[in-house]
Amino acid sequence: MKLYFDLTTTLCWGGPPVGITRVEREIAKRALGRSDAKLSYCFYQATSGAFYEMAPWLAEAVLSGACHLNRDDLLSADFSQRTDQAGLSEIIRQTAMRSHPDARALVRARANIADLSLADILQVRDNLSVIPVHWATERRLTPTSELIARKVKLTSDTWVVNGGLDWEHKDLRSIRILKKSRPFKYVSIIYDIIPLLYPHFVVPSYVDILKKYFGELLWTADYALCISDTTKNDVQAHMNEWRMPELEMDSWPLGCDIHSGSDAGPLAHPRFATSKYLLYVSTIEPRKSHRTIVDAFDHLIRSGQLDDDALCVFVGRTGWNIDNLLQEIRTNPLLKDRIVILSDVSDEELLALYQGARFVVFPSRYEGYGLSLVEAMGLGKACISSNTGSLREVGGDAPLYIPPHDIKAWGEAIRDFMNDDELLREYEERSTSRYQPITWDRSADLFYEKLNATMAKHK
Repeated sequence: MKLYFDLTTTLCWGGPPVGITRVEREIAKRALGRSDAKLSYCFYQATSGAFYEMAPWLAEAVLSGACHLNRDDLLSADFSQRTDQAGLSEIIRQTAMRSHPDARALVRARANIADLSLADILQVRDNLSVIPVHWATERRLTPTSELIARKVKLTSDTWVVNGGLDWEHKDLRSIRILKKSRPFKYVSIIYDIIPLLYPHFVVPSYVDILKKYFGELLWTADYALCISDTTKNDVQAHMNEWRMPELEMDSWPLGCDIHSGSDAGPLAHPRFATSKYLLYVSTIEPRKSHRTIVDAFDHLIRSGQLDDDALCVFVGRTGWNIDNLLQEIRTNPLLKDRIVILSDVSDEELLALYQGARFVVFPSRYEGYGLSLVEAMGLGKACISSNTGSLREVGGDAPLYIPPHDIKAWGEAIRDFMNDDELLREYEERSTSRYQPITWDRSADLFYEKLNATMAKHK
């Protein structure tokens, strides 16, 4: 059997990996040595409706976060040409043509091109397809033929694992039709089905897209691996309600490799070194209930229940429908200097923020897992969490649980965790003794054990 791990999302992702992109990258890069099947990495191009096996150098670079492609460039690229002749494509490769090549590179390229016959130049021009590959400090024009090993040959022995933002990169209806003529196995990692259960928590323009995606996915997938029992049960209940055919599913826990022994970076703000601060790591959007923390924090400041240097730190990209909340934070005289918002922090900076925080909050209204809660407990931090979705399943007995909408209870808990050292130590001890961290290595072990067992049943 042949296993392809689809890296389309990671291939098109710029910046530090978060959420789904982190899971895809961590599980994919640990496939070698754990998958019983012959392994390769691939990407999907929606415009051609085809999977392409990635060249080994590209897979390695993408999994390490060294380079990426823009989604639009991927969609418009021509991967059908396989020009391997030494000619203009070789000149481009050797001179590493960049978006801003230096004078020497241009002179060398011009001299090399001058050595070619006009017929050779015209032939290469008509056949050469290039695509910008974005590296840390430069953009290199690279022949598309160098990015791929081959077009994936889909057979009954082919399994394709998909763990990314497939609603942005794939046409599942086309893939479902493709499976009728080429009966390969489609494996999906399912994180949650929030668009089906709570569409009001989803970006309005995405609601129909995601409903359609899940409608197609549950008919297309041959096997699903869910990131929690909560998600698995949600999927099963939805399929039962709509009387859909049985889908073979398993669940497995996500990993966390942030630990106190790692190298921490500098604190992002000098005030963090001398002030007590609570930390919330999450995309800022309505479902994550940042509003609950803001309102509770505002009340505590107004009523004089917090020290003057107590801070609230949000770490995460800004999402949808939060402009009013951000405007309130910026213009509220009591909050504008007490609530700090950071985004796109490195793993080292994030570790420093966790280590420096007095405690961590996670008031989300629903989660398929709750990775930042896991990270905080793994570092032995005292945690306050909402009691919804998978958070109790993931957190166990370690956090203090509060309903996400109970602003009064959140305010009281924040006040107590800020001011009561004995209470804080109690919940730090809970995280240390009652939560057993799962490394990404162990998470990958469990993932591939289940995948290998399922593939073996279908030999």
